[in-house]
Amino acid sequence: GATGGGGVNGRESGGPMLVSIDGPVATITFSRPEKLNAADLAQCHGLEAAVAALGAEPGVRVVLLRGAGRSFGSGIDRDMLADGMPPDFVPSHERSYAALEDMDKLVVGVLHGHCLGAGLLAALACDLRVCSTDAVLGLTAARFGLFPAMGTFRLPRLIGLGPARRLILSGETVDPAEAYRLGLVDHLVPAERFADGVDELVEHYAALSPASVVAIKRLTARAFDAPRDTVLAEVLPLLAACLAAPDVASASAVWQARAGR
Repeated sequence: GATGGGGVNGRESGGPMLVSIDGPVATITFSRPEKLNAADLAQCHGLEAAVAALGAEPGVRVVLLRGAGRSFGSGIDRDMLADGMPPDFVPSHERSYAALEDMDKLVVGVLHGHCLGAGLLAALACDLRVCSTDAVLGLTAARFGLFPAMGTFRLPRLIGLGPARRLILSGETVDPAEAYRLGLVDHLVPAERFADGVDELVEHYAALSPASVVAIKRLTARAFDAPRDTVLAEVLPLLAACLAAPDVASASAVWQARAGR
């Protein structure tokens, strides 16, 4: 399926992060299932390397971020914190998240089980979030005298200032239905058919025109902080790129054939 690793033409690598490419779809998998994918420094650096490698793959259109085992990601590795937070822990994460946000590919978080703390922070850097009905989501740092780093920036932009402040300050967790209501996740898929549901969604998004995906991703990222006329100046060349790509002509031919023209 679209979410599988390897394949006939696929490539796969291991370590604390698994990376696989299957046609136009690449998958980055947090691979510490015995720790419920709790984040330590090795995982941070593995994510950074994986994102950099996939950003340089021209044939990849969609990047999936997911977790092995029972969880997407359960937060900071508390064993690591016993010795203090490594100085590069947050900077490394942020380099990865910025690269996910800036790459000209659609990045989809595939969320199941625990999606807490650092796990949810990674999901917030994705363009879309697909969520299993068995997930639990939250930013719990305030319970431990901390705050969720750049989650304080990304979460308000996603769900609005009031709800974001409430979730961050309370440290409470939410179920998938509430996460969907808040706009924290974009698709809910029943846990019993999660793999098939994810494959169907990925197939849809992977079929989109790469030029239109680039335009949509870039321009929506600018929606809250760029002046209207600045965005218009960016819209015109991006629209020209879409019109010059073969996808528009193909879609028009299909429409004309259906219309009997």
